[in-house]
Amino acid sequence: FDELVLAALASCGMTAFVFYGIQLQGEWVAFWIGYLVTLSNGITLAYFVAAVSPNLDVANALLPTYVITLLFFAGFLFRWEDIPPWWYWYSWIDFLRYSFGSLMKNQFSPIDPPFQDTTFLGYYGMDSLDKWAYIGYCSLFAFFFFLCALVTMTFKKYQVR
Repeated sequence: FDELVLAALASCGMTAFVFYGIQLQGEWVAFWIGYLVTLSNGITLAYFVAAVSPNLDVANALLPTYVITLLFFAGFLFRWEDIPPWWYWYSWIDFLRYSFGSLMKNQFSPIDPPFQDTTFLGYYGMDSLDKWAYIGYCSLFAFFFFLCALVTMTFKKYQVR
């Protein structure tokens, strides 16, 4: 909990500096909360992976491997419509999909520029999504990872006698 409070305080100033410094569009609050929720996902996921791993070496290999698989299906390396049908289900359980979608919608919803016979959000299939709903979905992932870490640390025995 204390790490998330510190992250909220530090990210508030940092996101304001970035948002206003490079003149991003949309709402700063949505940008900040989207960043904070994504950061919270990373923190709670790291705690969960560390809790289930038998040692630090396994955790250091498992966490980046899992996150790399998430990057492929979040929507910025492959558009959602270009993901093969047998892998499309994975994008629905990818918290980076929701954070990327909310940040894209926040940036381009005030002025959605034309791009390849459509708009930018239309090209990525994000023209009809709700950025606040996506931030909420991303928050559910952070809560889920937190509960998984809590249950694992509660019931797993870390010492052998």
